[in-house]
Amino acid sequence: MNEASILLFIAIVFSVLVIYWISICVSLIYRSNRTSRLNKIENTFANVVSRYLYNDPANPITLDEIKTTLNNVGIRPENKNNIQFLIRLMIRTQRTILGSNFSKLQTLYTQIPPYGVSIKKISSWSWYRKARGIREIYEMNQSQYFDEIFKYRNDRNIYVRREAQIALVVFMGWESLRFLPYLQRNMTLWQQIKIVEKLYDLYPKPELKWLHRAYKTEKLFGKKLLMRIIRKYLLHGEIDYIIDNLNHEDYEVRETAIYCIQTFAVSSVSMAYIKKLYDDIPNATQQGQLLNYISENSDIDLDFYLKQLYGKNEDLKLSVAEILWNNGHKEKVQEFYYQQYPKSVLNVG
Repeated sequence: MNEASILLFIAIVFSVLVIYWISICVSLIYRSNRTSRLNKIENTFANVVSRYLYNDPANPITLDEIKTTLNNVGIRPENKNNIQFLIRLMIRTQRTILGSNFSKLQTLYTQIPPYGVSIKKISSWSWYRKARGIREIYEMNQSQYFDEIFKYRNDRNIYVRREAQIALVVFMGWESLRFLPYLQRNMTLWQQIKIVEKLYDLYPKPELKWLHRAYKTEKLFGKKLLMRIIRKYLLHGEIDYIIDNLNHEDYEVRETAIYCIQTFAVSSVSMAYIKKLYDDIPNATQQGQLLNYISENSDIDLDFYLKQLYGKNEDLKLSVAEILWNNGHKEKVQEFYYQQYPKSVLNVG
């Protein structure tokens, strides 16, 4: 390699390093300016909300003043990143406000930017943008867009319909249960839990007429959702619905029923009915779960346990024997096991 080639190589390396360091400096300057701009937006929004919620009669803040103030810090239609940042601020603020201020803030959100950005996302071809737009709308409690969101309750995309169904709960509360029989696609376990939690957070007072109407649903996910609602709200008067599903033909419905009934103590009449349903459960593991519930929540029923001990389910006999043994019926357990051996063997002993 001659001297000219070496000098050219050095020049190239030096140029690359210079470009690299310049890009780092530009990036740092941009990030610094961006952070400063976002902080300014956040502080301005906090000040606007504070003045709006706790308006000083001597110095009232008007809607036009709010819009102008936000516009001055960069909340304009062409600044999409700033608007998206404002949406996050609005959602975060909405989650921390309660009582009458919640309603006041909801009214404010319908009159200020972000220029319908969230509702525009719903018409996007991207399922992600649709789901995000719906979530932003219900998180800001913008019920004026309910009709648009309602269309997506049965969307083929799981994430879009999940957010739309959660939005129904946010906007309609217990009344949203009347649409349960008409939902066409499966509702995942995570979605059921999310709906129950959202309903409980926003509408803690039960409205049983909607729950009773929803009992008509034949959808398996609907039955599981209703049982989880009963459990979450501790609706002791509704536990018959859970009990009636203990021997349902679907494994997951039975699983949910067994899980939910464990939250409640039941009357002796209901416990007797549960014992009758016990034999109809076709899965040994689930029978074992229900057996534990029965033993922990009722007095010892010798006839019931002896029936199980001498029954055909070999997998549960050890558990039944343990329950009898620990409840003062050792002789019954010994008698059962003695009968397992031939008489000739017992005589030799």
